[in-house]
This record gives sequence, structure tokens and C-alpha cells, in this order.
Amino acid sequence: MASRATADDKARVTSVSGRVTYAASAGAAFSPLTAGAEIPIGSRVRTGSDGTAVIVVVSGAAMQVAENSDVTIDSMSSDAAKRKALVTLKTGTVSALIDPKRSKQTDFKIQTPQGVAAARGTFYGVTVQKGKTYVGVKKGKVGVAHTPQTATASARKESQ
Repeated sequence: MASRATADDKARVTSVSGRVTYAASAGAAFSPLTAGAEIPIGSRVRTGSDGTAVIVVVSGAAMQVAENSDVTIDSMSSDAAKRKALVTLKTGTVSALIDPKRSKQTDFKIQTPQGVAAARGTFYGVTVQKGKTYVGVKKGKVGVAHTPQTATASARKESQ
């Protein structure tokens, strides 16, 4: 049985620094985002040149939205058996931290114009810059899939 998102599925903002705004839906106006806010599926978050935000999308999966970024929370489900989240990164950088103890129950994906990066109990970052996608892996594994109808994605693996 597939898990479905409910109206109760909201991402929780744990910290905000600098200029960060969000719109709760596609047609909504942007307003300042603050720590402690809960934002629904469909929310779009934008950061300024001095802005960053940390958002817990589902239990066991958080993302840090870096400066000059534009990201939308497309879907999320907090089903205890399988937590799922999909975010779309239009531009900028998103770093994802997945609790390794919950990696089998967590499906966290970052969609870019060129493809998708999916976490496998890890810490990784995705950047979209000048029409190219870069994936950096700090710890663990990340699956990367190319979206055929778009330009080629550039990926690099960083090691510590």
C-alpha cells in the first residue's frame, strides 16, 4: 500500500540566518521565513546572498538551504515505515543529512533540471549553477539519475 501525504505533513524550520523567504504555494506571495515555522508541501524557499535555512523535511532527514538558492518542497510523507521527501532545486545549493540509523526507512530525493540525487543514509550536497548539476558526497552513498530530456548533469564525488 502506497503512503500518502496528508495535510499534517509539514516541514519544520529549525534555523534561519540572513534573508530567507518562502511562499506556501505556487501563487502565494513570498514572506520572511523564521525558525520554528512549519511549511506545507508546495512551499518554495528562497535565500538571499546572506541567507541560509535548516529544514527538517521528514523525521530523520534535514536539509540546509545555502545562500542564493531556490528550492521547492514537492512531496513528503511521514509514514513511520517509509518516510519520503522530494524537493526540487532550481538554483543554488542544498545539503542533505540523513540519519544513518533511519536510512532504510528514509527516501530523500533532490530533483534538479538535469536529474535527481537520492540519499542512501548519508550527508551530501547538490548545487545547480549555470545550467549544470553538481553532487558532492561527504559520507555514505548517493544515487544519481539523469533526466533524459535535459542537458547532461556533471557530478563529482568529494572525499574527506
